[in-house]
Amino acid sequence: MSERMEKVGRQLLRQLASHGYEAYWVGGCVRDKLLGRQLKDIDIATSAKPEDVMRFFRHSIPTGLQHGTVTVVEDGIPFEVTTFRRESEYEEHRRPKTVEYISDLNEDLQRRDFTINAVAMDADGVIIDPFQGQADMQQHILRCVGEARTRFEEDALRMLRCLRFACEYEMDIETGTWQALLECASLLEHIAMERVHAELDKIIAGHGPDRGIELLAASGLLKFTKEKLSWPIAASEGCPQQLLTKEWEGPLRELDEPDLRWAYWLLRMGVSSEAAKEGFARLRFAANQSVAITRLLQVQEWMGEQPSVVEAAAAESAALEHRAALEPLREALARASVRYGADAVRGWLRLLAPGAAPQAPPQAAPAASAHRAPSTAARNRLLQSGADWVQALPATRVSELALTGRDVLAALNRPAGPWLGRLLDGLLLEVALGRLPNTTERLLEAARQQIEREAT
Repeated sequence: MSERMEKVGRQLLRQLASHGYEAYWVGGCVRDKLLGRQLKDIDIATSAKPEDVMRFFRHSIPTGLQHGTVTVVEDGIPFEVTTFRRESEYEEHRRPKTVEYISDLNEDLQRRDFTINAVAMDADGVIIDPFQGQADMQQHILRCVGEARTRFEEDALRMLRCLRFACEYEMDIETGTWQALLECASLLEHIAMERVHAELDKIIAGHGPDRGIELLAASGLLKFTKEKLSWPIAASEGCPQQLLTKEWEGPLRELDEPDLRWAYWLLRMGVSSEAAKEGFARLRFAANQSVAITRLLQVQEWMGEQPSVVEAAAAESAALEHRAALEPLREALARASVRYGADAVRGWLRLLAPGAAPQAPPQAAPAASAHRAPSTAARNRLLQSGADWVQALPATRVSELALTGRDVLAALNRPAGPWLGRLLDGLLLEVALGRLPNTTERLLEAARQQIEREAT
């Protein structure tokens, strides 16, 4: 895809040039090309006006005419084509009040955020780099174009982008740029929570999530979100050393899924599932992402509240080799799978791996803790066998039972009601624990017996 996209992208430059206009690849695509990274998309800057671009290309969409941007679709690939422009003063530290079309590429590049993004390339691969972005890439330095404080005051979201680029591209933030970021941190209160969430997602899912978290903590940016977060990293007294719990000190980068990284980061901070859910709502998380991450935390909290698991976690490694000693762990996983879903439990098991560095097993069973990781002995056994135990469960959802609610209503000749859901949940748990075969006959028999017991 990248090779085809580059070929089509060069053709677009040549087509614009054939009409007498300048046209260049700009920004992130040039940066990533120079760094040897695969291109995700290609942005084009041109001296052609939006109406001219739409006239030249049949498949064009006026996606941002107020900013001079037209999306051109060629060979099924979208390209954002934007007219060279000069921007007025910014409104609410986020967007320019007006834009003025210009004919000078260098002036267009001058309005951009960082030198590594203020680089252009023509159709023949010639680089235009008026602000020494290539030198900064080679020296692994991230700096603003021009006056850093001005760039951050124009658009406060650039501060989060600064942290993201620094950890994604393994760059050191230039001293003046970092100092300006600290001085402007309070301006983040002007940025919509959706945009903050989008940048945090990219940091967590990116190449250097652990350094990203360190930079977030050191900068104090999350203290100034438009809607306040109750997480430790957003507290006024927060600092990097205070944001890690001993039990969950492994690196986020060892987890390959963003939701797992989010959950692990929150565990490291000791954030409860309720506080996490509240923060997700303020950050405008999609419902499915919020539920998935919250369930991971709920599994940890629930496991930490089970006395049998605490006892097993405190056992010596040798004791955990005996089947009887393993049963509390097996049963806890089965119950958690029914309660929160097998996917959440499998995800929670993967959260144990980054913190799997050897540690001395406890001498006695500690008090239950919602965020205490299992002891080394229990953790190793869970990492070794937990996923297989969950996979072997005969059912973890009511839909996997060998009967339906209609079957129960017909067999018992009773009207539907809340009792039916409770009954099916009870049958599911018995099946998951291996106490009841998942057959229609045995399930109906168990249902009748349960109704009879409740009637006496």
